[in-house]
Amino acid sequence: MWGALAAHDTMAVDLPTSIRRFSTKTPGCGVILITGASGRVARRTAELLAGDGQRLRLMTRNPQRAPKLTDAETVRGDFAEPATLKDAFTGVSAALVVSASGEPGERARLHRNAFQAAARAGVGHVVYLSLQGAAPDSKYPFSRDHYLSEQYLFAAGLPCTVLRNAFYIDMFLEKFDAEGVVRGPAQQGRGAFVSREDVARTAAAVLRKQPGGIYNVTGPEALSVADIARRLSTLVGRQLRYEDESADAARERLSRLESLAWRVDLSVGWFEAIAAGELKHTSGTVLRFTGTAPLSLEDYFRAFLKLLRALHLGQDRTSAG
Repeated sequence: MWGALAAHDTMAVDLPTSIRRFSTKTPGCGVILITGASGRVARRTAELLAGDGQRLRLMTRNPQRAPKLTDAETVRGDFAEPATLKDAFTGVSAALVVSASGEPGERARLHRNAFQAAARAGVGHVVYLSLQGAAPDSKYPFSRDHYLSEQYLFAAGLPCTVLRNAFYIDMFLEKFDAEGVVRGPAQQGRGAFVSREDVARTAAAVLRKQPGGIYNVTGPEALSVADIARRLSTLVGRQLRYEDESADAARERLSRLESLAWRVDLSVGWFEAIAAGELKHTSGTVLRFTGTAPLSLEDYFRAFLKLLRALHLGQDRTSAG
């Protein structure tokens, strides 16, 4: 039943009746819980909501790293410690559940802990940040993990909205080596890569509106890895390029840098998902919920110039992670 759900490129797919009946609920004005509040997307989402005067509860494993926002409550909570989740989820009208850290499979079980805590607390609506291409047969291990997490969410019977984000476009910055080369088995595949700013803006808007459904959240165009290298070259004033390599060659190269096989699988699978076209479709979700179109590659990095510092300096930031 749940496995039949899939995200439409531009609008929500209807949830099963047991969940769809909640989607017309008028959003309340109660407390909104932001999990993983010290992370970049969650932090920015919290900032946007705080700017609107929303009452917030910020959950993080390290409260000292949470953003300092006026009238926001900060609590310690860890998906791996279910006992810490009761107080975090109690009394909130909506909750943003951001991905936990961990290897595929284990991470989905951590998400299940959060969904079960939300169900026990009677949370009015859960917004879950998933991945575009989430499916049991995805090339990318975390996309398979997100699909399983979605099933746990639906099984919890919670009113929910699932935001399937495209790969973050700034993830490419960590994949260029000191010579300005990014390697991987992406072939000529394209992806509608999205900025973290647009993801946060969309999450904030959805937490306010609580529409219900499953949505792909993408950038404005589908780009190849070679396209990204060429356009970043113009921004940073140095030659960057993409070199295609086989999955076996990538795995051998990365295994010399990373001892954990599952992290190597993640890195190789990330490129293979692009090659397979799992992220090639653009959507109108950002515009639909925020009222403004998603940022282009150039607009995003010009707005957040510090992100490009490593490419300007020619640092080697490649890893298998």
